[in-house]
Amino acid sequence: MKLDKLDMRILELLQESSMLSPRLSKIAEKADTTNATIYRRIEAMRKEGIIIGHTTRIDSNLISRKLEALIYIKLQRNASKDDRDRVSTTLYKSNNVDSLYVPIGSWNFIIKTGHQSLDELSNFIRDEIDKLPVNEMRVEIISKTMKESQGNIPEKA
Repeated sequence: MKLDKLDMRILELLQESSMLSPRLSKIAEKADTTNATIYRRIEAMRKEGIIIGHTTRIDSNLISRKLEALIYIKLQRNASKDDRDRVSTTLYKSNNVDSLYVPIGSWNFIIKTGHQSLDELSNFIRDEIDKLPVNEMRVEIISKTMKESQGNIPEKA
């Protein structure tokens, strides 16, 4: 599917709010077209896999998750593909892992996690991470989130 200017505008406006239903008419108004056109375009982009879902960003400070951390994980040097797959699956399924990344560089995984306290973070590390074939780990506490997005839309289609 080739995206035109209207598709790109729709994506941009959708990123401003994940609440699609009340936003449909506002998107149509801002894109200078009809609700039906916006709906058809959104459905086409869903079918093509361009739109993969709608998310709501939550302020973790307001729901008692006062502490967020990035945990960098390096597996043991002799870790097999099965070990990497097991670690990946375990982290992916963990309710304590908000985001899971596989970077290019010296770390095998980076996870973002949120907790109510340092004790809770320590328990997560002890109960889940320490049971994995980890050689090295680095924990960085996030003191302030300056910007967070669900992805960027290119300037031109």
